[in-house]
Amino acid sequence: MTPTRRLGLPTVLAAVFCAAVLHGVASAAEPVPTFAVEVRARLLDSGRIEFGVHTAQGATFPTARFLPATIEHGNWIVSSPIDVNGYETRVIARRLGDGRTEFWLRLEGVNVMPRRSILPAAANPGSWYRTRAVVVEQLQNPDSADERDLLARAAAIRAEATTPDLIGLVGWLNGEPTTIARELARGNVVLIDFWTFGCYNCQNTLPYLTAWDEKYRQHGLVILGVHRPEFTYEEDPERIRDAIARYGIEYSVPLDNDARTWRAYRNRWWPAKYLIGPTDESAMGLRYRHIGEGRYQRTERQIRAALEAVGRDLSGVPIGVDVDG
Repeated sequence: MTPTRRLGLPTVLAAVFCAAVLHGVASAAEPVPTFAVEVRARLLDSGRIEFGVHTAQGATFPTARFLPATIEHGNWIVSSPIDVNGYETRVIARRLGDGRTEFWLRLEGVNVMPRRSILPAAANPGSWYRTRAVVVEQLQNPDSADERDLLARAAAIRAEATTPDLIGLVGWLNGEPTTIARELARGNVVLIDFWTFGCYNCQNTLPYLTAWDEKYRQHGLVILGVHRPEFTYEEDPERIRDAIARYGIEYSVPLDNDARTWRAYRNRWWPAKYLIGPTDESAMGLRYRHIGEGRYQRTERQIRAALEAVGRDLSGVPIGVDVDG
């Protein structure tokens, strides 16, 4: 018989602390759920090309899903519609002048171009080729045409993004969960602030962030205070809530306890600010980055330039914020 071992007080306290942390994370809002969809294609012995879509649930093939062996290059072939997690989805394809074949998704009528969406001219017959996955947000209200259109446009923006969206979050404090691509689809720009409440330098920047939020929120600025803990005690959602209240933070605070968004940005510092919006290269790209404290007026000028680039009128909004101390 195995002897019974008595648990010491430190062990009991650690278990209670872990349970409290897990309860706190569970009580935070869940991040936006998403799914991934790929276009898959293969060359048949007849010279035709077969295509369909693939999700975590498996492959789905439209009834009309073949590109003829002989077709004028540049002419788009549109598949019959299929249902993909509630979205009306089609695959569109065309043969290019050099013999390659290009594939796009048509999601709720919005054209979404996956990366690596080209089937080589010298493809091996019978071998499946696939595009890079397109990340799509799950529909929360399938009956809403506005939501369908918004999230389809967000998927198109995300598919050609040159900077990452939020990934791997464990919870969400303050406001409704969202994504960067969704905010850009709404005509907004996004300022990510990587912070942790125990960081003295982060604390010094918070008055500027809250002032910018108050000043520019109505003009399309969305600040996301991505909380990436440095130490274990900073993972406690109740302590994060206390810091949110103490510093008067009204913008959203995604919880990046596993540092997945942090790593996606290859970030190494607290605080760090990344301004995301349309660029010359992409509908979702990095417009500006600043590490550490300082350069507040320069950062604000970059915010204003990003807002004006998406058509926001700031002619009556003076630059500068009044931060006490």
